[in-house]
This record gives sequence, structure tokens and C-alpha cells, in this order.
Amino acid sequence: MGNLLPDRHPNKDFFILDVSDASPKDDLASMEHPVFSLSVKPDMRELDYTHNGRRLRVVPSGRGLATIMDKDILLYCISKLVHKLNHGKEITPWVELSAHEVMVATNWNTGKRDYGRFEDALLRLRGTTIVTDIRTDDHMQTKGFGLIEEFEIDRKDENGELSPFGRMTKVRIKVSDWTFRAVKGMEVLTINPAYFRLRRPLERRLYELARKHVGEQERPFSIKIANLQKKVGSNSPEKKFRFFLKEIAADEHLPDYLIRLEGDQVVMSRAPRKPRQQASFDFGTAALQVSAEGMERAREAAPGYDIYALYDDWCRFCLDKGETVRNPDGAFIGFCRKKHEKQPLR
Repeated sequence: MGNLLPDRHPNKDFFILDVSDASPKDDLASMEHPVFSLSVKPDMRELDYTHNGRRLRVVPSGRGLATIMDKDILLYCISKLVHKLNHGKEITPWVELSAHEVMVATNWNTGKRDYGRFEDALLRLRGTTIVTDIRTDDHMQTKGFGLIEEFEIDRKDENGELSPFGRMTKVRIKVSDWTFRAVKGMEVLTINPAYFRLRRPLERRLYELARKHVGEQERPFSIKIANLQKKVGSNSPEKKFRFFLKEIAADEHLPDYLIRLEGDQVVMSRAPRKPRQQASFDFGTAALQVSAEGMERAREAAPGYDIYALYDDWCRFCLDKGETVRNPDGAFIGFCRKKHEKQPLR
């Protein structure tokens, strides 16, 4: 039986938005067919799918196809863009973030090797090319684009000086027009943050399909195993794929959904609803919880800093001091402002 990944950062609370719906209204290819590889090893296959008269090709770079784990970065970019839209702010395809905040929000480890993994993921996202046919009136156009268009990484050493070998202090990612149009049209779905605890790539892909096809409905969704295997992008032998499905069905790890096998069919349905649990905190108290808006204001107060590293420092400072924090947002913003005034990172 497979195990869930540990909740590595229980002191965060984010709504992460699903990119499986991040496509123009009439282009359902990213939902109906796999765009991200399920392999944990470099996947050099060129994928080719046809659906309802539309052709979709996914072409790898020299580093292989982008994986469904790499996709976490894109999910976070979409969440930030939607957050801005929801607060009445203008957006552009460029998203500014830190690698650490993405790792925290998407349940990655935050060790040195993981920063290397983060950069490798950016290279695969930039290098993987989507080629699709677009019908416009009386003609057809073939268009190719990357999963992200560009990325920039700022690095500084321990003294705050620019250095090609320093730690990542700021990352800027330009999402594709495909994704940006979808965000502006609010063609996104909210996914359960427990998605990021799913260890197996196939589980993540099955969750995406259940989220799209079942959603909030009580009516189940049924699909033939052979069609499901094509839809998720698995290249395992059919017998082995069926075995994996049985394992996942028995584990019942998919957030909000259950799957079961009935002959040659897989049936996806809503799981019984459970009361939402409050997040626990690494530092033992919810009294230090800072709102999403407070985090944004703190980031503005300390430009260039890793806001989650500052949050960890602030929590330790508060606990060492032993005083009651009556206004966590204000206290944390003040802490960040003083840090920036003492040592600005520009």
C-alpha cells in the first residue's frame, strides 16, 4: 500500500488553483489528455493525442518532459494571479515569488538539493513544448508554446551581494498566453491542498480527472480502463496499470473522491464529506497565524526577502520572548519592516 507524503509545512494555509482547467474555453486538451509526464525518470517520449478532431502533441526538451510534480510551480503561479484578480489588482503574465514559498505551499522539502530540483523543474517547464491545432473561422492554425515562456532567478550571497552561486532570493516566471488567458477568464478550479501530499504521480492525475469530471456532483463518473490509461498518460502494461488502480482504490488517499473498479470500468465518485480540520502549526500555537493579506503586506515591507524564512524567524522570536501576540498580522509586518530597514536587499 502507498503512503501519503508527510505534511511538511503545517503552518501554512493556501488555496491552490488547478491548472488542469487552465486553457481557453474551447480547448479542453489539457483536461482531456495528459500534458505532464507521470515518470520519475527523464521521459524523452513525444506524446501525440487526438480528441474530437483536435490534435495535441507534447514535445520534450533535452531534459525530458515536464512532470506532474514540476507542475506544482505552475499551480502556485496561477494561485498568485487569481489572488490578485480577486483583490481587484491588475495582472500581467509575470509572477514574482521565492522558491521557498512555492516549496512551502506545495509541500516540498526545503533543503539545498530541493532548490536544485526547483531549477530543474523550471528548465523542463520552459523546454516542454505544446503543439496544438486551433480552429478559427474557416481555417486551422498550428501553434506551439512552452508550459512557461520565461523565467529569471536572482541570487545573492550571505552579505546580500549579487552572486551566480548564491541562494535564490527572487524568481520571476512568465506564464504562457494559454495559461494567462485562462486565468483572466477565471477558467480555473480550486483543488484540495491535500493534493500535494499524494506521493504517486498516477494518484495526482486521477485526482485531477475526478475533480474535473465529478466536481461537487453526487453523480459518479465512469470510464473504461483502456480509455483512462490513455487519458492519464500511463505507458505501463495494461495488467500492471489495473493493479496500480486497485492499489489506489484500496488506499483511499484521493482528497474528496473515491475510485472503484467494476469489470472494465473505473468509477469515480465523491467521498463522504468530513468536517474541515484546522491546520496545526510547527511552532505549537495558532496565535501566530498570519493571514494571506498579512503575508502580502509583509512581503511588501521587506522586498527581496524570503517571506517564509522571515516568518519562521518571527515565530521563534515570539516564542522565545514569551509574550502574547494580540495582532499577528501587524506584529509580523513590523518585524519584516525593521528587518528591511536594518539590512535592505535591493
